[in-house]
Amino acid sequence: MKLKKQFKTIIILAICFLIIIGGYFSFRKIFKPDPKQIYEVAVMVRDQYNSNPEEDKKTSLKIGDVLVVQKVGHNWSNTEKVSYLILKMNLTEKQKAKLTQAKEKEIKFKNLTKEEQVRIKKEKKRAKDSNEEYHEEQKTEILIAREYYIDLSKEEFKGFSANNLLSGQPYIDDVFDWDIVERKK
Repeated sequence: MKLKKQFKTIIILAICFLIIIGGYFSFRKIFKPDPKQIYEVAVMVRDQYNSNPEEDKKTSLKIGDVLVVQKVGHNWSNTEKVSYLILKMNLTEKQKAKLTQAKEKEIKFKNLTKEEQVRIKKEKKRAKDSNEEYHEEQKTEILIAREYYIDLSKEEFKGFSANNLLSGQPYIDDVFDWDIVERKK
């Protein structure tokens, strides 16, 4: 009888152990962080300007905006080295994409130009008449050239100015994470 109780206890403990181990590996698989890779990013150190204020917002990069993201070891030109702050950053693919994405908003059908509305209606009718599926692409408008920027006012960049680039890249041996990035308001 006592042996039977001990056997039951061992079985229950083994099952609990297997559940815990299975749960641990399932949790790690489901909540596995995205892999990161080190990239080099070219950061604007001077504002670009357009005389039209609306176009300026939509097309001009500002201080801290990322112009381009490259693989580590990219061969930057001498002009790029004195024109942009080049930083190494440890990023996921999503973070990499966010650094160069514009802030956009969807344009509703009623706000499209009359010509665009007529074109879409004709395409829908043609698709319906041909028994084809119609896939309307989402129309967007750029609000600002970059939604995210490198905050050069952070402690890590204290004392940095664009003129420092004439003496070389100041952070060539540093690798930064996403915590230096801010979303524009």
